Amino acid sequence: MSEPKTNFAMLLRLLGARPRDVCEAVGADKSLVSRWTNGKQKLMPGHGWVDKVADYLLMLDGRLKEPVLSEVLAAYYPEDVLDTPTLRKEALLGWLTTVGHLPVQHQPGENGLVGLMMAKAAQFAASKESLDPAPAQKKPNQPLPMRNAVVYGKAGVQGSALQFIDLIMQQTEPQDILYACPEGLDMYTRDEKFGAVLMDRMMEMFAAGHTLSVVLRTDYKMTDVSAFSGRWLVAHLLGYVKSYYFDEFHKSYDDKMMAVVEGRMAMKVADSKQGDDSGIYTAIYFDGPTVAEVWGECSDYRKRSKQRFRYHLFEQPDGYLRGVVPLPDRAHYRFARLPHFGLAGMDRAQEDFGLSAEERERLLEDFGPLFVPVAFFEAQAPVRHLYCENDIEDALLKSRHVCPELSTICGRRVIMATQALVDQLVLMKRALEEHKNLEVCFLPDNQFKRLTLQIVCWGDVVAIGWIDRGKSTACKDYTNTNALTGFCESVWDRIPGMLKGRSLAIRKINTWLKKAKKYGYAVNG
Repeated sequence: MSEPKTNFAMLLRLLGARPRDVCEAVGADKSLVSRWTNGKQKLMPGHGWVDKVADYLLMLDGRLKEPVLSEVLAAYYPEDVLDTPTLRKEALLGWLTTVGHLPVQHQPGENGLVGLMMAKAAQFAASKESLDPAPAQKKPNQPLPMRNAVVYGKAGVQGSALQFIDLIMQQTEPQDILYACPEGLDMYTRDEKFGAVLMDRMMEMFAAGHTLSVVLRTDYKMTDVSAFSGRWLVAHLLGYVKSYYFDEFHKSYDDKMMAVVEGRMAMKVADSKQGDDSGIYTAIYFDGPTVAEVWGECSDYRKRSKQRFRYHLFEQPDGYLRGVVPLPDRAHYRFARLPHFGLAGMDRAQEDFGLSAEERERLLEDFGPLFVPVAFFEAQAPVRHLYCENDIEDALLKSRHVCPELSTICGRRVIMATQALVDQLVLMKRALEEHKNLEVCFLPDNQFKRLTLQIVCWGDVVAIGWIDRGKSTACKDYTNTNALTGFCESVWDRIPGMLKGRSLAIRKINTWLKKAKKYGYAVNG
């Protein structure tokens, strides 16, 4: 392993991270992270990258048995008090932008930060155990403060949400959080920057084993949530979140939001009707009677509500999608690893996969939206497909491969012969030439993995999402599907234009067809 060239690279070594770990964690390109670690480019103050990197380093430090960031920062800022997470992050941001790009000075015989860093590096290299996450403490739930806390204004609402998550994360056993929102969800979601921070914290909470049930208004239309909704669906797919809708909240109800952990704590956001944000206040309660009252009220809403999503769709469709037909004038997004279906109709799918008449009928009844062909959509409706180029290249090297989606749906191994995949590529090329509204992009595996899930969306009609060899879900006639389409659109917009060109897609297809012909497959087009 090469020696670190910069302070930033040395800090990564001390925290047990590699540059490629930073790439995956913050979504930065490998070349950019390489420039950060070798000192050719510094992390700029105020830029989004430095904030993401700081959060990642703090997360790594929190997992160590012997955290090092406090010692490193104390060596550079000996006169500063860094006893809170906020102060430590501010100091770390300053360190990254002013010191991180500077070269490491190897002076093991001298005291100071260099000696500390080299000693820590030797200590960590000698004991891999030091980098393991700290084991769960074998003691009762940590005590919560007994005084109820009240804050005012929108900023107080947002800060209290993060504080509530902090209190949940203190618990040593997984907790089920129940959340009901008659109105006011936009205080979280309309602020896109805060929404992204909140979603990050929630994903950490889910990773720790906690779960969430939410009860929202059916007629509530969320806005500015493209950064929120994609991971929100992933959380549903992983079973961390269950959504319900309810339309009988009291119209004159002052409470805007309620969150509660049974027997532990509760949070209420209410409005004193002063006409502006200053009248909105948040209270976190720890006294038993109030917590029990909020739990009872939220539980009653959940009992009388309906689920927003259909979970385990592929295994248990139960007619959820029967009768749903995407409208031909709505935007259509399809992000999938391989072009198994969605270019032509069911006749083609039955031929490619050797489906029986009974399987064909069931697929049309319960999963019809998955098999809507490109030709169904009107010329002005954008139709955008995203595939994984590595999976296509790998499949061409085999004589056949398994289709995981249809295998889950049909309850058997459903196989696609490579000749059928070649025929699909021919169909795709022809569709690109004939349908100007069709756009196709091929991404490498490392970029496709960042999506976390595969998804198909049609405007505000229906959305279906699934994870490789994992869970699947769907939602229909629900305003959040519009947000999911917005998520797909934001993903598409972030892809550089040079990778989405029609001519580039056709060139890649032609390259694969040449390989297929070389491998002995028939190319009819």
